[in-house]
Amino acid sequence: MDRIRAPAVFSRRKRQKGRHFPNLSCSYEIKFNKFVIFIMQRKMGVTRWMFLMELARRKGFRVESELSDSVTHIVSENNSYLEVLDWLRGQVVGDCSRFELLDISWFTACMEAGRPVDPEMKYRLMDQGQSPPLNTTESEVPSFIASKVSQYSCQRKTTLNNYNKKFTDAFEIMAENYEFKENEIFCLEFLRAASVLKCLPFPVTRMKDIQGLPCIGDRVRDVIEEIIEEGESSRAKEVLNDERYKSFKQFTSVFGVGVKTSEKWYRMGFRTLEEVKADKTLKLSKMQKAGLLYYDDLIRCVSKAEADAVSLIVKNTVCTFLPDALVTITGGFRR
Repeated sequence: MDRIRAPAVFSRRKRQKGRHFPNLSCSYEIKFNKFVIFIMQRKMGVTRWMFLMELARRKGFRVESELSDSVTHIVSENNSYLEVLDWLRGQVVGDCSRFELLDISWFTACMEAGRPVDPEMKYRLMDQGQSPPLNTTESEVPSFIASKVSQYSCQRKTTLNNYNKKFTDAFEIMAENYEFKENEIFCLEFLRAASVLKCLPFPVTRMKDIQGLPCIGDRVRDVIEEIIEEGESSRAKEVLNDERYKSFKQFTSVFGVGVKTSEKWYRMGFRTLEEVKADKTLKLSKMQKAGLLYYDDLIRCVSKAEADAVSLIVKNTVCTFLPDALVTITGGFRR
């Protein structure tokens, strides 16, 4: 198969000063010769533009950094059909009608699939005067959703089904790591973002889906963008493999042990609970002793039958004094 040499770039999450990139090159195998993609840089930062080209080339697509007669598909972000046409008129190209003018969502879909997807109507840029797509149900975010999502968690209805678990799981890992580092601001940033995405009644599949949503900062956007394009967050993966995080995760699971104690144990050279239990010289509080003694029982989830039995005991006791009292069992709390 053909091979193309493409410039390697830094990660988009690292801020670059100016527009100079290292003069390095990598060789990529072209798997899809019939598709020649050009990504418009208009309304797109140069770092993101370079990252997207690099990503596509890694996936086996042929991507041109300049518009030429060989280009078959033009991809743009946050540009209307007329804006793209107006830009094309200023370029030295022949018949513009031979290009497929596509939204960035088509590019994202290709990256997720690892192959070219059909440029359906929902992906095509269209003139306002053209007929709208017949199918408008797929991954389209109703315009009223973002405006109705409150910035306050207590004012949001959250569905029982989390449609964005792959995002919220990554956010919670990041938040927990920042909690262990006692960085309250970043911890809250990811927790709030997780809460927002949990309330959405649809899965986020492209960056347009989060436009207008509250509590979605730059750090959160970076994680969302990477998960959309790569299927996972490299930052969350790094955290899960981090020795300090894994140790703190174990230590704080013990009743009576918080971040301060975890930090103390980590500095003393402990890395696992087994090492803590084995050190007989370690001074523990009463709660910590109980936490280690009953550790296996305390980390075990309470079954529904067990919760109902406790509820019945409480209800019978309360009703002895207040016959009309209403007793309701609730969840979501640590034992």
